[in-house]
Amino acid sequence: MTEFLASRNPTEPIRVLHVDDDPARLRLSQALLSEYIPDIVVRTETKPSNAIERLDDFTADCIVSDFDMGAMDGLEFLEAVRIRLPELPFILFTGKGSEEIASEAISAGVTEYLQKGGPDGYAVLANRIENVVHRYHAEREARAYQRRMAAVYDRVTDAFFALNTDWRFTFVNERGEELLNRPESALLGNSVWDVFPESIDSAFEDEYRAAMETQESTTFEAYFDPLKTLFEVHAYPSTEGLSVYFRDITDETRIRKEHRRERELLERVFETSPVGIVILGTDGEIQRANERSVEMLGLSEEAIMNRNYNSREWEITDENGTALSEDDHPMRSVFEDETTVRDATIRYRRPDGEWRQFSVNGAPVYSEEGDVERMVSIIEDTTESDGE
Repeated sequence: MTEFLASRNPTEPIRVLHVDDDPARLRLSQALLSEYIPDIVVRTETKPSNAIERLDDFTADCIVSDFDMGAMDGLEFLEAVRIRLPELPFILFTGKGSEEIASEAISAGVTEYLQKGGPDGYAVLANRIENVVHRYHAEREARAYQRRMAAVYDRVTDAFFALNTDWRFTFVNERGEELLNRPESALLGNSVWDVFPESIDSAFEDEYRAAMETQESTTFEAYFDPLKTLFEVHAYPSTEGLSVYFRDITDETRIRKEHRRERELLERVFETSPVGIVILGTDGEIQRANERSVEMLGLSEEAIMNRNYNSREWEITDENGTALSEDDHPMRSVFEDETTVRDATIRYRRPDGEWRQFSVNGAPVYSEEGDVERMVSIIEDTTESDGE
């Protein structure tokens, strides 16, 4: 990427606007600069006011200007150029050099300050032109690249920031500013360890440094106390720095913990319930049976789960002792019509030959999308309460 940012299209000439009130000096400049820089186009003007107008139809890569040019001197010309093109390289090339002029030129923001001399002076000028134009195009490409990357990363839903090899922020997207609670201006150019000193000797520093040392990506979760936030972080190293994508998972983690506690609670209720609980799939296969069901049915959990709710192995009758057909099974309407069954009475013969009377309840369980995903059956032994 460095070569991409620092390169200028070699097929394009360097375009220079040279302004000097001495026409002979301009002719000499055109001839000598063309010798030192073969791919150069030099346009000349003797008046700064005309040069400013020339910028409307000539895309210059660099301006070379004399200092003493009558009504408008070189520094006044520079000020006028800066209003229109604040980044354009401007070389003050003058025969009236002094420390005072040099100081004023530097304060005014000239790119380079050179004194005129013989032919060797133009060799130095040519070298400075190539250098400042090369740097100018590199900086323009860098800004364009950053704008393109900003457009991409601002569309990323995760927060993102980039660090260079000195651990300084080079980019942060809008979501990153929000989660870090810092504006871009407080981050760019500053060390992550200076902006967030609490991250030193933390999982963040350990993971980031390990990623850069091994050049292997890392994913981790870590709590950052100053922001009261639990982050999920994905960090990707390169030879140029570290790209970090991160999300606030504080609420997600809290919800996961709550769900886990709820599952643990439901599991405890399932196993310790004083009534039998049987979970069935939509095809009628038994998926789970709690401990009370095992006791009531006189079968192991494995044996129960090898059956369907309407398997022929079950020996059941109605409360009067009449054998139940498949159509009369109390759970059938739950599967066929997705209805809820309450307090259906059946008699069941255990494997040891003992008959027990059960009260059966059943209902479908729906998914978030509204589809039936399983059935639940609650079985209560009512034998003793009926005096049998």
